[in-house]
Amino acid sequence: MYDTKGTALVVITRTIGPARGGTALPGGYIDDREDWKHAVVRELKEETGIDAAARDVRLVDAMSSPDGHLLLFGLLPERPAETLPASGPTDETEGWHLLRRAEELAFPLHTLAVRAWFEGRYI
Repeated sequence: MYDTKGTALVVITRTIGPARGGTALPGGYIDDREDWKHAVVRELKEETGIDAAARDVRLVDAMSSPDGHLLLFGLLPERPAETLPASGPTDETEGWHLLRRAEELAFPLHTLAVRAWFEGRYI
């Protein structure tokens, strides 16, 4: 997302475990027989209210967690922040906000992905 303050990433504040109260990238599990790109846009919509098209999702990283899960990190094209819906609570979040610099997130692999994005490694 971008606005007059520059480019930013959308992050959420979790209201469920693990990492309740922590800041994280929107995301979750891929449903049975669901395409990973569809999972990206579904989770984004569920956790932020932001609509996106699966065809626009681009894979930028894949990382294995210590517990054996494979995390896929997808990006969507930048868009103006003023086109986003208002932030509000969802079933799993307090809402979303814009992250304007790399910082420690609730999950170590999210922190690595955010750092890589801010360093320009996901261009």
